[in-house]
Amino acid sequence: MKRFLWASYGMYFLGGMTSVFFGAILPELLSYYHISYTSGGLLILLQSIGFILGVPLAASCMNRYSYRVVLTGAALTVVLAQLGILFLPTYSWLAVFVILNGIGASSLETAVASYVMELFVGRRAIYMSRLEVAFGLGALCMPAIESVLIALDWWRFSALIVSGFALFLAIVWQTVSISLKPTEDEEGDMDAPMAEAPVFKRKISKYTILMLFLLMIFVYVGIEGSLNSFLPTIFTVNMNSTSYIASLSTTFFWIAMLCGRLMIGWIVRRVSYERYLLGSILMGILFIFLMTRFNTIGVSYILVFGLGLGMSALYSITMVYANHTFPGMERIVTSAVTAFAGIGGAVFPFLLGYMMDHYHPSQVMLIMVVFFLLLFLLFALISMSLRIMRNRRPPRDV
Repeated sequence: MKRFLWASYGMYFLGGMTSVFFGAILPELLSYYHISYTSGGLLILLQSIGFILGVPLAASCMNRYSYRVVLTGAALTVVLAQLGILFLPTYSWLAVFVILNGIGASSLETAVASYVMELFVGRRAIYMSRLEVAFGLGALCMPAIESVLIALDWWRFSALIVSGFALFLAIVWQTVSISLKPTEDEEGDMDAPMAEAPVFKRKISKYTILMLFLLMIFVYVGIEGSLNSFLPTIFTVNMNSTSYIASLSTTFFWIAMLCGRLMIGWIVRRVSYERYLLGSILMGILFIFLMTRFNTIGVSYILVFGLGLGMSALYSITMVYANHTFPGMERIVTSAVTAFAGIGGAVFPFLLGYMMDHYHPSQVMLIMVVFFLLLFLLFALISMSLRIMRNRRPPRDV
């Protein structure tokens, strides 16, 4: 089991690497292919499309093949995509490999999360928080590696590093052997006690609640993706900071996210999913609103750090909460969550990019506050609906 977990952490680390892979080398790609930022933006969009396509593909494969085949296949898909990018093919073929990269990334995330949800019913939040830590480490390390390679004019070899790590994981999965049955071992830390899953009397109420969860994921990942893309621009325009100082805002945000995720394993053993999500969303609203009121760099960095702490495990705990609400539907719920995450990560940055062209950054930040308020509304609807359903449940016979 330990080997399965460490291999899973490795897969999420790989997912973090692929998620930010094109960020640092995009200017180099634009220069090499003599293309515009519009064409570069198309590459990012194509990766998002590949990510969305990979979710149903992974779900289908999980129903047909063993976990070893699915996870090895996902890793090898990343290997193939990255090796294709390494050789700098024509732009058309580059687009194909970018899509393939997105498919591989979403397949590995969907499969690993689904298997963890099935195996560790009482510790889902603990293990998902660790997976998210691994993802964040990958997202932090890759830009640093790429910056060194860019300085040496070896930027294309960043693809070789990613493909090499993916190949290593593909080999590791051949040595992993587990039974995909929920573990009965009660030793070790457990998630905080939760109310029982509701009994849905009608399909329409069941799928309405599921859709609210998916919309929460859609909005949250959209907010996170937008912050990743536009925080440096907001610092540059709103606070007149230098490009170097502004670029550190994203690093600060991710360091805070990592710190928060490292604490989640401790928090979820003491606090229910609902209370954690409520506190996190309220923290997000507070810090994003304060960012609209202060224009000094020092204070803004503190606010960005607080925002990162608040948002650190919203994605993973929402996924775990959704799986708790729909027992027996782990693969369906996890696949749908991953798909809506991909859509939100593609749509919101596009909308924010349009707004950045037409509004002042301070106005865009107010729009982000509205998005957070929408996130709170969706959570409140879920929480109240589930509470009503539980109260309607007839008492058990003693």
